[in-house]
Amino acid sequence: MNRRDIFSRSIAFWGEEKQDLLAKKTIFIAGVGAVGCVVAEILLRAGIGRLYLADRGFTDPPDLNRQALYTVNDLGKPKVSTAGQRLKSMTGQTEVIPLEVNIGEDDISGALSGCEGVADCLDNFPSRFALEESLTKDMFMVSGAILRDYGQVTTVVPGRTVSLRELYGGFKHVPKTVPVIAPIVFCLGSLMAQEILNNIWGEPQLQNTILVAGLAGFCFDLVPLTPTENP
Repeated sequence: MNRRDIFSRSIAFWGEEKQDLLAKKTIFIAGVGAVGCVVAEILLRAGIGRLYLADRGFTDPPDLNRQALYTVNDLGKPKVSTAGQRLKSMTGQTEVIPLEVNIGEDDISGALSGCEGVADCLDNFPSRFALEESLTKDMFMVSGAILRDYGQVTTVVPGRTVSLRELYGGFKHVPKTVPVIAPIVFCLGSLMAQEILNNIWGEPQLQNTILVAGLAGFCFDLVPLTPTENP
């Protein structure tokens, strides 16, 4: 199948130069749950060259209300293998590499070494902090979080932006059952995917800025962030 035909509508908007650049880039998706499914699918349909999918979970019934890559036929199966198979069947233009790993416990440095950026789609603070500590200074990470009908997204670059520890260091652990609805999942995943594209093209919009979205009142706010100065 002709690659230019598949991405013709995107090329008509952002041009062949950006499309060709995407085909050369690799993104690490940390967590293939609700937001991770959306981010992965959008990047693949945009024409990203390679995706690493990192997760150690299995599909459960509560996942089906918001995790777009899974169906009732996938219950009890590892998420990364199911997501990988589904993504590979979409365009045939992206290399998809599933990694059944626990971020914070397993070594992911080998996979990260070949990536331009990371999508933080995790659901707990210890894993987020461990992921951040694995970044090299030339990598970017787009981090997203959701709760109820709210979401927020920001870009993290080591040594240049506010860190996740500065943002979330005072937060307690997330409860086991987190209230969340599908609309904010798809909204925030789309925003994260767009900011990843922005970073790839050298046009980041959310460095030292956090975008907060609230769907009940259709509220979107950009909040400036100030990094802590080194003593």
